[in-house]
Amino acid sequence: MATKNYRGIYAIKPWWQRRLAGLEDQLVRWHVHPDVITLVGVGCAALMGIVLTVSAQQSQLVLTVAPLAIGRLAANALDGLVARRTGLARPWGEVFNECCDRLADTLVFVGLALNSHVNASLALGVLVLTLLSSYLGIVGKAAGGKRQFGGFLAKAARMIYIALYSLLVPLLGLATWNWLLLAFIPATLLTIAQRYRWIYTDLQQK
Repeated sequence: MATKNYRGIYAIKPWWQRRLAGLEDQLVRWHVHPDVITLVGVGCAALMGIVLTVSAQQSQLVLTVAPLAIGRLAANALDGLVARRTGLARPWGEVFNECCDRLADTLVFVGLALNSHVNASLALGVLVLTLLSSYLGIVGKAAGGKRQFGGFLAKAARMIYIALYSLLVPLLGLATWNWLLLAFIPATLLTIAQRYRWIYTDLQQK
């Protein structure tokens, strides 16, 4: 019997895609290649990483994290939408997108690790768990099942929580990034467990 996966914030993806319909139409009219949109998402993540690092000296810069996180999420949604609209969806595009997503995650958490107010080991530990969670989502498809995107702390949830928390950091202090990272550890472990169970169930039905 099929199980219903907990998709978390990822469940709002259709709503989010509808909000981006106008921008999608414009990108199609401009003949923007989906890979370029994917790279814009990586660029937003790179800027997030830089801001998260230098905000140790210029704390007000942390307020730019939220719009950059939203920019990354928008690019992540639009690259697939534009690829399908323009007939450019292809297997290599999926590989490119997955690699860029992992690079983007790395840039964000390394940026946090380089912030002198943040426990670097904690930030890098969360990064390792994040990459493991993402890998598990991918390997399920490689084994013949579905690509698992959902879970308690999937990519969209991570970005939204970081964006929201960044608005509180000027009030709470830069060191409180450690609180969010500590919360991410059990949340990511739960996500890994959820995905493992879903993949196992999915493959047992094959």
